[in-house]
Amino acid sequence: MSLTLEKFGISSEKTLLFLFILKKNGEIISFNNRCELLFPLDKNKIEGKLITDFIIDNDVSVFLNSVSGLSDDNPLINISLNFPTEKQGVVSIKFDFKLHNNLIYATGIDTTEEYKEHRALLTISKLAKTGAWYFNPKNNEMYWSDGCYLINELSSCTPITREKEISFYPKDARVRIKSFLDNLIKDKETYEYTEKISTEKGNEKWVKVVGQPVIYKDEVVYVNGTITDVTDRYNYIEKLKYSEETKHLALKGIQSGLFDYHVKRNEVFYSSDFKKMLGLPLDQDFVAEEEFRKMIHPDDVEKMLTRRYDNFNQDDNYYYNYYRLKHINEGYRHYEVYGFKRKNSKGETTRMIGNLIDVHQKKINEKTIVESKNRLQAIVNNGFAYTILLDTKGTILMTDEKSVKIINRDFNVNPNEVSCRFIDVMPLNFKNSFAHEFNEALKGNIVKKEIERITHKGDLQWLEAKYTPVFDQGKTVNSVLVSFLDITERKLAEIAIKESHIKEQELNSLKSNILSNFSHEIRTPLNGIMTVTKLLLDEEKPDEREKLLEYLEESKNRLLDTINNLSNFSEIEAIKKNINVQKLDINYTIETSHREYKHMAEAKELTYQLELDKTSPQVRIDKDLFRAAINNIIHNAIKYTNKGSIIIKVNSKNSKNNVYISITDTGIGIDNENLKKIFDPFMQESIGMSRKYEGTGIGLSLSKRYIEILDGKIEVKSEIGKGTEFNIIIPKCL
Repeated sequence: MSLTLEKFGISSEKTLLFLFILKKNGEIISFNNRCELLFPLDKNKIEGKLITDFIIDNDVSVFLNSVSGLSDDNPLINISLNFPTEKQGVVSIKFDFKLHNNLIYATGIDTTEEYKEHRALLTISKLAKTGAWYFNPKNNEMYWSDGCYLINELSSCTPITREKEISFYPKDARVRIKSFLDNLIKDKETYEYTEKISTEKGNEKWVKVVGQPVIYKDEVVYVNGTITDVTDRYNYIEKLKYSEETKHLALKGIQSGLFDYHVKRNEVFYSSDFKKMLGLPLDQDFVAEEEFRKMIHPDDVEKMLTRRYDNFNQDDNYYYNYYRLKHINEGYRHYEVYGFKRKNSKGETTRMIGNLIDVHQKKINEKTIVESKNRLQAIVNNGFAYTILLDTKGTILMTDEKSVKIINRDFNVNPNEVSCRFIDVMPLNFKNSFAHEFNEALKGNIVKKEIERITHKGDLQWLEAKYTPVFDQGKTVNSVLVSFLDITERKLAEIAIKESHIKEQELNSLKSNILSNFSHEIRTPLNGIMTVTKLLLDEEKPDEREKLLEYLEESKNRLLDTINNLSNFSEIEAIKKNINVQKLDINYTIETSHREYKHMAEAKELTYQLELDKTSPQVRIDKDLFRAAINNIIHNAIKYTNKGSIIIKVNSKNSKNNVYISITDTGIGIDNENLKKIFDPFMQESIGMSRKYEGTGIGLSLSKRYIEILDGKIEVKSEIGKGTEFNIIIPKCL
């Protein structure tokens, strides 16, 4: 049940959760004190504003698109929103949005530590030569990770400011370095530069710095960045670029695959061993580029030229390509090409030096891995179970197509393409036991569990969950295979067998009841007939003979009633085909039945009342069929009531379509177990040798069938020792 505004106000303040109530357009109706962290305004000025006024710009469209999908059929979504704050920087909150009565109830938790950018920065900070930093332009606060202090050879306890950070650069570069951050705050665009610094200990290093803006209301509220020590790479490139001697030494020292490409002359120098492998002329120092191109696999030439053209037109000095080359004594082998480009003043590539690296075995291995993965995926997809492979952290490594469809449908995520934890994309009723079973599997145990769930279509489904540990060569669990086998048919069969067994027991009991019931109901009047007949033969007094004849008539009528009831029950289908429906005044019909049993109620000194509907509603019924049903119920009410009252009511004033007839008694009542079976044939509240009341038990079953034939309904409620109320609903004539 969703929180009301009153409950929201009372129970929300002693929690670490962020709680909102919003309109569908994002207007804030109410929030708890925890949310004041996210708002720079006075608390009394928040209500009535839009939540989009307080989140960073990139998240505005995320919020609007998400809440537009909320509906009665899809009332729940999960999204993360980021709020700029003065004290804690950008705070990330993961919300559950629930739609109820056209309001959005939002429950959020602080996930700043898990926020992607923050997590990436923390990860980068752990690298030996990379650091993460951020800057808050609102209060000029700057933060360095341990990696930043390490690169600058500065104690990690030293307070860092923007001025301190710029002081590590040469004096003639400081204005330019400062302008990068100033321009980012003004233009809101990421920057990147490589520059020399002098560390706290006086050592010179080359660093690559990247800054990225976080924008709120078209204003930079935060800057995230990285700094990387590129001294080794920079020195190597400088040597390669400016030292011909180093180049020639490299040519002599590295034979296979080394090349020097003169673009304007269209000539390439290759090492001797490499030319031998490819079958190129050995008597030439340089080989025409067209000659070398003939060695490339025909299917790779066009793509190779496209990649080379694109690479030559890039501003940087690095070159990368790949293709297959034909060897003289064997087929084509895979190569990757790495090079350094020299450009002229116009930015045109004039020369390139580099190396061809044989990656043929690597490509074969990759192909084998892909083929093996495809085979495994095919096995998984064509199995009878839902199959999910997890790493030891619970992240999905692979899953079958059926599971992908379900996860994609419910969470809009493809776990085979996007990394995600299984616990974040599983149905709610799986979560209760997942952690226990998963941890048991990590200990090396195979775990099985049956799960009962409701599918998105509303169908009942049973699954057998199996958690199987997967071991590496060191016999350590490195992953867990989770399979869900649909055992719905098996469970339904088990239930059907149980129900069949119960039904068989009920039928056996019913058979005994029928035999006992009819034996009693037929034997009693027959015994009466035989006894009275014998007495009549010997009796000579007229008064006594008259009494005996009355007893004989009663026994005869009782025997006929029993046989008629049985006959009517067996001929119910024939009755359906031959009903005589008429438009009748329901008051008159009910009054007739009431009058018929008045003498029986008076004989037991019961209060016997009838309350008719003043509107005299008309109904279309078979008079005989309807009266037979009503008579059975009235007769039973009187029969099972020893003191108190029988009240019959007819009412239709609160319904345009139906007439409601109730027969209420203060009799013995019916217990809950027998109340479920009261309309079953041959059932009575007391049966067999302990029975207190006469009858076949067919009457109520016939009444129910007769009422249903007339498109009506019959209901009953009862309490032991207090009485029973039967309610009959019959459609009006409209």
